[in-house]
Amino acid sequence: MEDIKILIIYTAAYILSFITGRAGLSALSAACLIGIAVFIYLKEKQISKELLNLRGLMALGLLGGEGIARLQLSNLSTDWTLSTWGSFYIFYLIFYFTSKYAEQLLNQKHFIKISSLTDSKKSKLFIFKVVILSVTFLSWVCFFFEAWKLQFIPLFTVDTPHAYSYFHLKGIHYFTTLAILIPGVTMLYIDQRHKLSLLPDIISGIGLFAPLILCVLLVSRFQFMFAAILAIFVTTVSGKKYKLWQILILGILLILVYVIITIERAHSVEYLNGIFEMKDPQTPIFITQPYMYIANNYDNFNVMTQELSLHSCGLKMLYPVITLTGLKFLFPSLGMAFPLFTNKEELTTVTLLYDAWYDFGIAGVIIFAIILGLVTGIILYVHNKDVNPFSRLIYAELAFYFSFSFFTTWFSNPATWFYLGFSVLFYMAYHISDRFY
Repeated sequence: MEDIKILIIYTAAYILSFITGRAGLSALSAACLIGIAVFIYLKEKQISKELLNLRGLMALGLLGGEGIARLQLSNLSTDWTLSTWGSFYIFYLIFYFTSKYAEQLLNQKHFIKISSLTDSKKSKLFIFKVVILSVTFLSWVCFFFEAWKLQFIPLFTVDTPHAYSYFHLKGIHYFTTLAILIPGVTMLYIDQRHKLSLLPDIISGIGLFAPLILCVLLVSRFQFMFAAILAIFVTTVSGKKYKLWQILILGILLILVYVIITIERAHSVEYLNGIFEMKDPQTPIFITQPYMYIANNYDNFNVMTQELSLHSCGLKMLYPVITLTGLKFLFPSLGMAFPLFTNKEELTTVTLLYDAWYDFGIAGVIIFAIILGLVTGIILYVHNKDVNPFSRLIYAELAFYFSFSFFTTWFSNPATWFYLGFSVLFYMAYHISDRFY
């Protein structure tokens, strides 16, 4: 009965958003989608008792982003096609119920054997120390190698808005940025020390600050935000409850660093305003920039549904496999670049669903929703049952990707699978160490 209620409310919200949007009532169209996003998040939070509940975060990130896009505050905004509306509606609906029923089935049948490790052994801290120090060292070595080979460091370039984009050596750069996982791992390490009545040590400081300093040198806003937010997510998933003043301080610090990195990338207010084309030119940049970084992604998806004439038949979503296995070097045609459909050359970010639709149209969106729903159901089951602390790292990564599902096609990005792959290796190393201690 509860599922039918969700289905009816969800469908009604979309229909109302569609009707009011076509009538030119942008604010009402936006309110419908933002309202259903908040409703589902709060419902899932009530059921799971988790602030970072995956189905709820996907609703806030994807549906909430759709609602913000429907405000149509920029001249770049357009009326969505029926394909766009249909894709957005069907994806979350299928994802929601697939993940929910997969989790329920696993809970009933116990198909997956869960670790019964005791996570309070002092000897287990050794695994954390090895991971923190080795990955941090590896990333810094790769960074200095790239800097030596390319003859520049992004932070110290002048008047080059896209310096980070040029700071990239094939294969090496994956390891340079691998350190963004380490603040999250460090928070797990600190939590383990706390359980053993031990205070944070020098390794804790290295694990928290060395990767963040590296992100600043790279002038990468995404890498910095990912590393910092992942660490916060890990502590939240581990049971840490932040007070309001702590949340405010964390938010102010993140915004401050974000602004500093933006300045260092030589992105002036005039430059950004000229790109965003807001209907009200007097809109403050601190509203314009986050708005456009969310809203325009959906309009880019809409442009694709209008202009794409030939689907990529799976090559877009399989790009991580083609890249990480080296198949693109053996078969260059597999690594071919497909045209990116956007409403402005400078605004290239897209939504989570972009590549799925690019591959097979709305059928690709449905397939992607089923697969991601099944994986989410499994992760939720493991998260609730497993005591291996690295399961919390994997959960926190998915929480990040779902929260920012409006921003890019995370799961057809090789870096996403590279980071998740190493997180699984950390998980396995911790599990195997139980046999030796």
